[in-house]
Amino acid sequence: MQAFSNILSVTLWGILLVGMAGCKTVNEGKASGNPVDGAGAPMKIPVGSLHVVRPEEGFVLIRSTRFLQVEPGTDLMTYGNGGIETSRLRVSPARKGQFVTADILSGSPKVGDQVLMNHVAGAPGGMGSDSADDEIQVLE
Repeated sequence: MQAFSNILSVTLWGILLVGMAGCKTVNEGKASGNPVDGAGAPMKIPVGSLHVVRPEEGFVLIRSTRFLQVEPGTDLMTYGNGGIETSRLRVSPARKGQFVTADILSGSPKVGDQVLMNHVAGAPGGMGSDSADDEIQVLE
């Protein structure tokens, strides 16, 4: 019974912390004067993870988590396990299926780092889409 009580307590604390984190994000958006829905404000969206890193040749191979239309010349950021930015990249034209190549601009990327890009909802050319139906939506 004691073990069940401990598991229940940890689960409830986890739910509470997740709920508080969500509230904090919404409150920060209102306090800063930025729209909460992100319209016009840049947000970081996931692109994928680093699959191959070749610092000698100055490029990386990104395994995309989905088929995004990431245009050549788009700047990307990579983040390690601790959430610390590890490098800056620029997408190159070479791609094959879900794999995208990018040139290393700065930093020390490592295999497994998460790759993010800035996206402005409704911006022309954002993620290669001309349709407003393809914008990222935040569900509450």
